[in-house]
Amino acid sequence: MTLLPTKAGPVPDRLTIWPMDDGRYGLDATFQGETGYERAQTHQRQLETDGVPHTFRQELDGAWTLRFGPLPAADVGAALGAFVY
Repeated sequence: MTLLPTKAGPVPDRLTIWPMDDGRYGLDATFQGETGYERAQTHQRQLETDGVPHTFRQELDGAWTLRFGPLPAADVGAALGAFVY
């Protein structure tokens, strides 16, 4: 059983998935604009409640990013499901 989110929430402005050398993947969900921080925080609160490991950081351009990983390939779809609906 994975600890990745399964409920969709506010849609990010950008999703980035990248492969790692060991066959796992990293995932960034980036939120921009005036509401970016609030939308990202909605996800962060749920991730903390569910105990899902992640980082939450502000980007140089003022955007906010939630970073996951490394994730097994099978968990990438579950992680994306929290952001795409």
